[in-house]
This record gives sequence, structure tokens and C-alpha cells, in this order.
Amino acid sequence: MTKNMNKPKDPTSPTADTLEIKHRLIVPIQTRGNLGKSTEAIARCHWMTERGIDWRGYDLDCFNRTLSSNYPDKVTFIPQDPEPEGDVIQILRKVVQAEVTVIDPAAHMNQTILRAIEQVQFTKFAEAGYARLTVLIFPIDEISDMEDITQTVASLRDTVDWVVVRNPAKIPTTKFFAGSHLEARLRSYNAAFLTLPVLMGITRRHLRACEARVGRPISPGEAVRNPEIKMDLVHRCLLEDWLKKTQREFDAIAAHLLPTAKAAGIETQPSSPEASTTEQRGAGLNFTEAA
Repeated sequence: MTKNMNKPKDPTSPTADTLEIKHRLIVPIQTRGNLGKSTEAIARCHWMTERGIDWRGYDLDCFNRTLSSNYPDKVTFIPQDPEPEGDVIQILRKVVQAEVTVIDPAAHMNQTILRAIEQVQFTKFAEAGYARLTVLIFPIDEISDMEDITQTVASLRDTVDWVVVRNPAKIPTTKFFAGSHLEARLRSYNAAFLTLPVLMGITRRHLRACEARVGRPISPGEAVRNPEIKMDLVHRCLLEDWLKKTQREFDAIAAHLLPTAKAAGIETQPSSPEASTTEQRGAGLNFTEAA
């Protein structure tokens, strides 16, 4: 990072705690692919649409084009360019044009994104426009990946907001991260933690079959609402349940994902109380008439 970004903050300048955030830029910064980054982005975009958020997205994944295929009216696909930093910089300049800007990068674009952020001193530019960058990371039990995440956190420190994503469907364990110095550092930066619910494989395969039948990608939101998709009732119920669970997860960390005023309007849903395993036998029965 540049020397300017390593200077102590001016105590009179706005900070994440005092700045009213009017615009958010959200991007995962990580080398490895196949961690569920696009799946998380698709679910988050559905959540933002349901919550009435003005958002736009940019798909930089020329190999999959997942986000732009699911939301063609909201997400711009940007083909691979000889100067990818230029594409990212152009997106950084547009963050004040929407309440939330979403980037879905290709794997191995982490250094490209970090260089672009550094070159334009984005965190300072963002403060001037009442914007804030949120970085998503996906801990995984691979040393090289964890070193990569550690370097990213060391570069950006508390100049951004952090969301730690756990995706049990793709990443069953995160032993390297749990209890680590990295986790402690992120918690000191007030990181948010998100767990993606697992969508059953049979429902994922049914959705793929529906896509093959109609000849195009189908977002989960469209799958449960568009009768022309003709999704099986059982799978539609399972997909609806998955969407509700993801929405509760996003609601809980809305302050890390939305502008200040929009996040304040989100009502979080309390978790359903679990049945007690120590309740006395017969405690729920009425024995007064039997006496």
C-alpha cells in the first residue's frame, strides 16, 4: 500500500463510526475460486431487491458470468481486458451512482482489485463521497489461502468493513481460522460473520434442470415466483426456505452491507427458540382435571 494509506488518521476526519454512509461497494477479495462467492452474491442481490435497495452490479468473471446471467437487467458484464485494473477503477468511480454497488470478480483477481484500490486511494475518495468499501473473505483450511487473506487484511486494515463468510456446502471446516490471530484482528475491526445456509443438492440439480429446459440461467427469486418456470412444488418450498434463511443472515449484518439509513430500517428476525432437551416429562400437560 502507499505511504499515504499508512499514515495515522486525522482525528477530525470522518470515520466508519461517525460517517453517515450513503453508498456501499461490496467485493470479495480472495485468490481461490469455487468457494461460493457467486452464490453468496446472488442471494445477497435477491435480499437487496426484496428490501428495496437501489443496487447495481458488475460481473468480472469472464469464465462463468454467473451474476450477470442471473440479473441481466441489474448487472453489467465486463469482458476481460488487457488492463483489468482500469476496469476496476472505472467501477470505483461509479460507486456514488447507486446505494450499493456489487462486484463479482473472477478467481485470482485479488491483487488486481487491491492495486486498483491503492492507485486511486479509494478509501479517501470514498470518504469524500460518503461511501464505504465492504470486503468479503471466505476462510478455508489451506495455508496459502489463509496467508492470502492475512495479507489482504494487513493491507486494508480498518479502512474497510469486513464480512467473514462461512459456506459449509463448499468449506466444511475452518480450523485454521477459528481462534487464530487473524480472527482476533478481524474482530477488533468489528467484522461481521455470515453463514450461508446449505441448499439441498437435489434442489440445486432440479433448478439446473429448469434452466436447461428454458435455455437460460434462473435466479432463485425468479424460480419461486415465476409460474412459467414450472418448478416442482417440493423444490420450490425448499428454495423458498433457503431464501428466507439467507435473508435472516443478511438482515443481521445489514450495517455492513447497506447505507446507514437503509440498514437502520432493517428489522432483524430473532432465531426460532429450540425445544429444551431438559424439560420435565409431562410439563406441557394439564393434570388438574385428572386429580
